[in-house]
Amino acid sequence: MAATVEAGRKSGSLDMKAVSAILASAVKAGVSDAVMAQMVSMAAEAFPVNAPQVASAAVKSYGSRVTEAQVRNIVSAAVSVQPKPYASVSPICAAVTKALGHSPVAMTMPSIAVEVAAGTPDNPLQGVTTQTRGIVQPGEDAAGGALVMPGGVPVGGTPTSPAPVSNPSGN
Repeated sequence: MAATVEAGRKSGSLDMKAVSAILASAVKAGVSDAVMAQMVSMAAEAFPVNAPQVASAAVKSYGSRVTEAQVRNIVSAAVSVQPKPYASVSPICAAVTKALGHSPVAMTMPSIAVEVAAGTPDNPLQGVTTQTRGIVQPGEDAAGGALVMPGGVPVGGTPTSPAPVSNPSGN
């Protein structure tokens, strides 16, 4: 199936409807999580603007039996091939959360987002602070201070580098 995704991508005949069908077929065929991650990576790389939809389609293909590990694998795979991985965490996680609906796995999305964002190569806080929450004080290597969540991920952000997780109250 990975070969089908790659061939379709190279020929330009692969669209989002075909990607969704391929991912659903892969789950029905019982592919390993590693193969699913490879297919999600290829599709998200082929359609960088549609990476949230690719990740969402992959999660939906598992149905109600999707596990936290599978979701983490899918989100990581989709984020890893994006031009700006850190900035892509938020929209990809939002789409996956919507696809999960009221599933118990949906409750783990904030921690998945924090974990994936922390591992991105363009993470602005990588190696900057060990503070786990609160306001980073100037002089702690986080210029100007920033509100951080557990795991060291900032709340807020800029249009080019949004924080992957935040809520309306800012925590």
